[in-house]
Amino acid sequence: MFSAKRFCVLTGAGVSAESGVPTFRGGGGTAVWKGMPFSEISSARMVREDLDEVWEWFDYRREIMKNVKPNPAHYAIAEWQNRFEDFTLVTQNIDGLHWIAGSHDVIELHGSIQRARCSVCSKTFQLDKDKKHEPDVCDDCDSRVRPDVVLFGEMLPPGSFEKAFDALHLNLIGYRCRF
Repeated sequence: MFSAKRFCVLTGAGVSAESGVPTFRGGGGTAVWKGMPFSEISSARMVREDLDEVWEWFDYRREIMKNVKPNPAHYAIAEWQNRFEDFTLVTQNIDGLHWIAGSHDVIELHGSIQRARCSVCSKTFQLDKDKKHEPDVCDDCDSRVRPDVVLFGEMLPPGSFEKAFDALHLNLIGYRCRF
């Protein structure tokens, strides 16, 4: 059995690729949407210049991912949270599969493709996985909503990096773990 009291797991595209989630960078970084590199269509600049095109891209990605399910790794990680006094899960993934597998308090460094966020007041909206994005306008301030994901040219959500760093730091202090 584990002797550690604190445990922190960091995940990225590899854990969800096993579920059939296409990796964000596609075939070696050459993925394109209507002739635009993924780094262009998924950029803060595109949100400012052509939010409708960004939504079309993200609705397409959500459609591709709507039937994917967590794989054994997601379930194993969710189970680990019951084995340690202090467990932290930090992910770069935007697919929500850790939540579906039963993980809680997931630090989503890059946001979630299943949420929208108001461009002005930052109110978030859970999206229906079976529909294109709704709403298009915030019901609090009448501003356009955008995908609640970190795009090229943007910073991580406030506090997410600090929470992840603190969890890692606590796990490294007095590091001593026997299996």
